[in-house]
Amino acid sequence: MSMLNFTPFTATEMTDAVNMLPLAPMRFSGMFESKGVRTTEVAVELKYGRITLIADSERGAPPEHLGGRGQKREVKVLSCSHLAQADTLSPEDLQNVRAFGSTELVSPASVVNDKMAVLKRNLLMTKEFHRLGAVKGIVLDADGRTVLHDLFETFGVRQIKSQVTFPATAADNANPILTAIVDAKRKAEAAMQGNPYSHFEAIMGSNFYDMLTSHALVRKYFEDWLARRQDFGDNDYRRRGFTYGSVTFYEASEVVGGLKLVDDNKAHLYPVGPGIWKMYYAPADWMETVNTVGLPYYARMDEKSKGRGYDLEVQANPLTLCIYPEALVELTAKAG
Repeated sequence: MSMLNFTPFTATEMTDAVNMLPLAPMRFSGMFESKGVRTTEVAVELKYGRITLIADSERGAPPEHLGGRGQKREVKVLSCSHLAQADTLSPEDLQNVRAFGSTELVSPASVVNDKMAVLKRNLLMTKEFHRLGAVKGIVLDADGRTVLHDLFETFGVRQIKSQVTFPATAADNANPILTAIVDAKRKAEAAMQGNPYSHFEAIMGSNFYDMLTSHALVRKYFEDWLARRQDFGDNDYRRRGFTYGSVTFYEASEVVGGLKLVDDNKAHLYPVGPGIWKMYYAPADWMETVNTVGLPYYARMDEKSKGRGYDLEVQANPLTLCIYPEALVELTAKAG
């Protein structure tokens, strides 16, 4: 099929198409509440030491009136990240290329769809990396070093750090591992200040996982849990949460883009529940999306000069937040 009879899609059509592409299952995606905003910044309010959110409103609408309460409030404005990636549809992608498993020549639409799926998958993983950053309290850029948002510094709270010591021998009537985990959970509960949550989870590195699940004080609980592996289906049992001390632990041994998601000897404990995790989406930086409500993904196709093909772009503009960063606990494993 020649590109001469290929009609490019509009940005709206491309955006609708890329938003309908299937999502790969992600660990934290279901935990975050998503909302589109009309601006590239989100106002976050501190009131009595608590983080609250200022509702999005139409431009020109009357702002919320504080009624003399302003002295007890502080507003911070946070910028959404701009995540964009591009590719090209060229004649070489189509010329003499047969569709997979077929004798027919490949269609431009199928090639565009494949390229868009790859771009969306990259953005999907990047957004999950931002969610992980919010769970840890510091959202990093793709290089793993540049800080986009330090939630502790931004909101003026102290991160809770605890140590879990794994003793060489198990003393009678003493379990310092369970004591440390329960103590960390209690600190997180206190930091929630009575606000609702459903339970606590922790994501941990490989060494922490091995030390926890192999220790004599924990092994019996872990083996009882493993005995139910027939309930896990085909999923890797390590990805199934092992609950101990009323905290559900998950191993995160993945390496993405050369970066370990969690340090080997670390674990990050966090609350789960409604209203705790937020992901805001700003509009794309295109004329047709100015001041519109942001979407999770955008896509467009622009024709190159002299019939050289089309430029493809997919982007997202998220702001990833934990509303209670003071309830995030960093655990460090130490051999006793």
